[in-house]
Amino acid sequence: TYNLVATVSGTGTMNNLVITDPIPAGSQYQASSITLEAAALTDATDADAGRFTGTSIIVAAGNVPSGQTRTVTFRVLIP
Repeated sequence: TYNLVATVSGTGTMNNLVITDPIPAGSQYQASSITLEAAALTDATDADAGRFTGTSIIVAAGNVPSGQTRTVTFRVLIP
């Protein structure tokens, strides 16, 4: 399981934060495993914030005020 934590520092708000991470070489993404703040997201390009491109996960985390974090998780299988 990978946990990606984005923390906004400084002042103001980070608008339209997008978190992207490539699937590590030699591993296989586990379908339907993306979450944002523990809420399940789909793999498809649709109305929710997450998607799997075939090589990366992409999550639109929205507007994040200074001092706050957003956590994305996903799972891979290492054969």
